[in-house]
This record gives sequence, C-alpha cells and structure tokens, in this order.
Amino acid sequence: MRDIVALKIIHQALSEGRNFLYEYESKELLSLLGMQTMKSLLAKSLEETELAAKNIGFPVVLKIVSPEILHKSDAGGVLIDLKNAQEVKSGYFKIINNVKSKVPQANVMGILVQEMAPPSIEIIAGATRDPQFGPTIMFGIGGILVELIKDVSFGIAPLNKTLAEEMIHKIKSHGILEGTRGLPKADTNEIVNILLKLSEVMTDYPEIDTLDLNPIIVYSKGLKIVDARFILGKGERVESEIQPKALELGALLEPKSVAIIGASKNFDKIGYKILKNIVDAGFNGGIYPINPTAGEILGLKTYASVLDVPEKIDVGVIVVPAQVVPSVIEECVKKEIKGVIIISSGFRDIGQEGAKLEKGILEIAKKGKLRIIGPNCQGVSNPKVGFCATWPLIKKVGNIAVISQSGSIALEIPSFLSKNELGYSKAIALGNKSDVNEAELISFLADDEGTRVITVYSEGIPDGRKLMNAIEKASQKKAVLFLKGGKTEAGKRGVMAHTGSLAGEMKVFEAAIDQSGGICVKNLDELCNAAIAFVTLPVPKGNRLLIITSSGGSGILGSDACEEADLVLSNLSMNTLEKLKKSLPSWCIIRNPVDLTGNVLNNVQLYNDALEIVLDDESVDMVMLIFGDPIPNALETVKHGIDKAFSLGIPVVVNYLGGAEVQIVETEKLQKNGIPVFSTPNQAIIALSYMNKYRENLLKLKNINMN
Repeated sequence: MRDIVALKIIHQALSEGRNFLYEYESKELLSLLGMQTMKSLLAKSLEETELAAKNIGFPVVLKIVSPEILHKSDAGGVLIDLKNAQEVKSGYFKIINNVKSKVPQANVMGILVQEMAPPSIEIIAGATRDPQFGPTIMFGIGGILVELIKDVSFGIAPLNKTLAEEMIHKIKSHGILEGTRGLPKADTNEIVNILLKLSEVMTDYPEIDTLDLNPIIVYSKGLKIVDARFILGKGERVESEIQPKALELGALLEPKSVAIIGASKNFDKIGYKILKNIVDAGFNGGIYPINPTAGEILGLKTYASVLDVPEKIDVGVIVVPAQVVPSVIEECVKKEIKGVIIISSGFRDIGQEGAKLEKGILEIAKKGKLRIIGPNCQGVSNPKVGFCATWPLIKKVGNIAVISQSGSIALEIPSFLSKNELGYSKAIALGNKSDVNEAELISFLADDEGTRVITVYSEGIPDGRKLMNAIEKASQKKAVLFLKGGKTEAGKRGVMAHTGSLAGEMKVFEAAIDQSGGICVKNLDELCNAAIAFVTLPVPKGNRLLIITSSGGSGILGSDACEEADLVLSNLSMNTLEKLKKSLPSWCIIRNPVDLTGNVLNNVQLYNDALEIVLDDESVDMVMLIFGDPIPNALETVKHGIDKAFSLGIPVVVNYLGGAEVQIVETEKLQKNGIPVFSTPNQAIIALSYMNKYRENLLKLKNINMN
C-alpha cells in the first residue's frame, strides 16, 4: 500500500531534479514505511546542531547533508561518538572544513545529528531493480568494507518468510549471526522482517530504483538502521507476462512432416547435410525438399515452393540467404505451416540492418500464427522420431533435453552423452531466439514424457519472470540445469549504491534460478556430468557421503572436495564399523573413506562386501566407489550392491582412474549398465552436490508454497 506522505517525499525530490533522497528524507521515509531508524534531526547552523545533540542525548553522530555528496565518509563528512557539547562544537567546524577541502563545490545544506548506536553486529540490507528479474533484495554483512568483503545474498521479490530466511543462511558469514567471539546472537526474526518490508517497498513504490540500509546494527533483541540511501528512478512499472504462453510447440519438436527450404545436391551445403540427416535418422513422415531446379535429391522429389507441396507440412527448415527469408516466411504462412526453424544467418547477428530484417520476418510470422526457432541457429534434433534437422547426426535416444543459444553446445552435450553410453530426447539450438525462447521450451519439456532432465545454456534472458515461472513448474517434476554464458557484472547504473554495485548480473541470475528450483552450474563439464548423474541415479535423501576406495590419495581428494560442495562424510555407527572390521581383512583401513588399499586386487569382492554393509547405516545418503587400480570385473563385483543401493534410494557413483586398458573396458561396461563413471573424485562430488541441491530445492519450493 502506498503512503501519501511517503509519495510526497519522493515526488518532492524528483520535482527538484534529484534522483536521490537526502539521508534525513530517507530516514523519514523508512519510518513512514514501518522500519525503525536512529533518532536524527537536521540542523542548519552551529546553534541548531548543538541543540539537536542536547535533545537527542550524547553520544551522537554528525553527518554532512549535501546534494553533491552521497558517499559522506569519503568526503570526511561523518564524525562518530561525540560525547559532549564541546566535541559537537569542534566536530561541526571539522566536518565543514573537511568538505570544503575535499569537495569545494559542495552546497552544504546542513548537518544531520543522529544518536550513536551501541556497537553490535553490522549487516546490510538493500534492494535494486534488475533489468531481467525486476525488484531484487540483497542481504549481507555490512559496514564500510561491504564492497570489499562482498558476502551477500539475493532474492527476487516478492519474498516470503522462507525465502528471507534462506537469504540469511546463504551468506558465508551467517555463523556470525549465531553469536561468536563475544557478539550476541542476532535477532534474525527482525532481519527477516526488514527483508520482507524491503520486498513490499520495491513492489509498492516503482519510483525507488535502488536503496541501501547500511549499516543496520542488530542486537539480541531488535535492530536499528544507522544509515540509509535511496536512489530514485522513472517510476515505471514493468509488467511481465508471468505465465509462459500456453503454446503447442509439438509441431516444431515432434513434426509428422517437414519441408527443407533450400535443400541442395551439393554435399558441402548445409541444405544437403540437414536433408540427409533427416533421411538417415529414419524420419518416417513426409520429407519435402524445396529447390526450384534440383528435380530430386537423395531420391526425393523436390518442389519449387512449399505452396507446390500437395500434402500438409508441420515444420519448415529454412536454409536460404537472409534476404530471401521474408518471402519464404510469407509462403509458409499461406501454406499454414505451424512452425519454422531458420538456420540462415545474416540477421541481428550481423548488426542493425540484419536486426530490421529479423523484426520484419517476425511480424509476418506473428500475423500468420507461425512459430520461429532461430534465426541463425543450428537447428533441432529429436532422435526418437528421427527428426534430426541439424548437423552432425547423433542418433542415440535418451532422456536428457538440451536447450542452447549456442549451436555447438546444443550438439556437444548429446555427443558427450553418447560417449558415456547415454542419449538425449531433444536438442534445440535457439540462435537469435527472435520468437521461441527458453521459458516456453522449459514449460513444454516439463510435460514431455521422454525427458527426465532439462539442460539449458543461455547468454541472456529478456523476461526473467517468465523464465522463473517456467523453471518452478518444471523443477517440481524434473531437474532443470542452467549454464549462463557472459558472466558480466552490472553496468554503471549501480555505482551510487552498495546494492547496485554488488548486484552483479550473474549473482542475481543465480539467485533467481535457485529461488525457482533450478540449478546453476559453473561450466560445461559440470552441466554434462550433472545431467548424467540426474538421469542415472536416484535423488539422495541427504548430503552425507560414504567413500570406498583402493587409492588412499583419491579418497583424500574426495574428502577434500566434500566441504566445498556442501557435502559431509558419513559418520558411521560403531555397529557398522564392527561389521566392517569382521568382514574385511586387517590391512583395510576402517573409517570413512573405507580404504581397501591396493591389496584389493587379490580379492575385488571386498568392494561389494564393504558396500552392502555401509548401505545399512542410517548415516549414508550417497556412496562413491573409487577404483584406483587396474581392477577387473568391476561391474560384476559391485552390481549386486549397487542394485541394493538404488532400491534404497541411495545414489552410487564410480571413479575409475589409474587403470589403463582395464579401465577403458570396465568403464564401458559400467556405463552400459546405467552406472555413471567420472574421471576424477572432484567431478563425482560436484555431480552429487547438484543432486543434493535439487533435493533441497524441492523442500524449499514445498515450504514456499505452504507460506
């Protein structure tokens, strides 16, 4: 709800040409909005300063008030802990002289006299308007070093209690709030209230672009806002289409007939390669090459135009020069084709003229209710129905879908999966994504029975709210893994406030994906490895890991990787330890990791013996098996134990290293039997950590919906 007096303060500043509020205005505004600040009075002379200090009570703080000075400390415009009238008097002149010296052009409007807050834990809370996701709330450890420490977390408004509490726990220093080194336990309920209040403010007052509350002093009971900064904007509400369009994209992804517009007889042309891949992939629908001069290609009759094809066409794959595409789109609309995949480049990817051309074809398509993937893309592949309108041809069918702005990444993931004895359900290269985007595809794939995991690579999202909504819907059914390219920081917009400068594009993006239930990965290797883990393993019930190894060094590396990945080593019960001691030879090291040592080569069955014992321990949520030698019959040895683990909902990953030729053979056997094998302990740990993160996300979404 918008307060009339609060609006008056904002509009007064804007009418004066200011895009900020003075601190005394900020404090008044906060009070009107229900947030507790320090007592403060604006003084315009020495006499008023002395009187204000007396009325507030010593000790006090003096702060300069000037439209030219936003960062008061940098200009020498702040003095703290002034204990009596004499210190206030000398402090008054000191501040004035400091400012005249450092910012001689400054127009000094007065001195803000403020009560001195008793020392305690300092935090920062703030908000800004992200161009992709809208109102964004920040929380972290505050004070003058906030931009150096950068220990902050973000949440996308509107927040609820669950999200606010999660923001508090996300920062690395959250233990400080629990009380340490003589500091009190912070009143986290009041911190939650502040974050919720900021969420309301940013929703109700679009005129506020960015705000900082720094520092906020938090006590064991209550808190006080010491300093506040408001940056104002144009006050425009950006209305986002929250729900992705309920569109039927099946014709584009699972067509029953296809026209290749620009098909060629030349082996080196993309128009030939795509046509041949569709034929070789076994597409059993109608295939119509469009080429006015070829006669026939690959034994298929060609047509001069889609309008000459007597049968119905679901999708057109366009491989003609950019300047010809508008007329082709018009013909597709007349033919009532449902969608087109524009492989051709020469649009927004080449500059302004190309962008105009792209806008034109989109306008034609929209009038004809024709959907577009691309332009400037590497096509679409659905090996299940043989629709592989891309290159190269990868035919292995599986359950992992790929959405990618990059064509090479769209096909690299299926290629990687194939090498690991796995397949993919669909691969969609979006290119310039003038029409169909990630949010729509995620919504479609959420209900796709052939897809169990959705992987996404994107370099930018125009409508973040729509994306969040799509991910939230999908992630309750299947994992959505997101890799963001172009990890740049926010531009100059944020330099006037800590929140703006700390709200880098990637930090806010990760917060938005996480809040929606999706999982952000750091690089392409992690995206591929995590996808393999999700499609082959049950989701763990917790974050406790048990390692069984023949290599002490590899076991140590796995243990080291746990902490960074937010996993912990299982603390085996005394009963389990006794069982291991009775079952395993004396040369085995009984702890976690369970080290069978290199002697296991003489009795590889020990792997399964140890595995079946630890699976009965309640502290084991997941297992990593490390074959650190050329150990034969790995699959046969551990298959029974792994089957037991999967039946209990316990994921088991395998590391095979140091095994030379034996390793190659054994790895292939394990993979063919649906057991993921990773090259290093770190890769396996990271994949498991993402599965654990997904488990946590599902719980979080449940709590959010309950709130």
